Amino acid sequence: MAKDSKTKVISEGQTLPSLALVFGYIAVKDLQRTDDRIRVLERLGYGNREIATICDTTIGSVAVRKSQLKRKHRGPK
Repeated sequence: MAKDSKTKVISEGQTLPSLALVFGYIAVKDLQRTDDRIRVLERLGYGNREIATICDTTIGSVAVRKSQLKRKHRGPK
């Protein structure tokens, strides 16, 4: 059986991403801005850790951006 060039062999110790993460990637694949991706993933119920993994950033960055987005949405006092 021939392997095509796109086939990836998973070695012992490597794990596949969870199905929830795959769905998250699919949900935001067409969004360019990280803020938009964070907003969508948050509405879908993803936590900071999962959002950071999907957006390829840190958990702290996600927490800060979520806080800024909430403050921006509330408007001036």
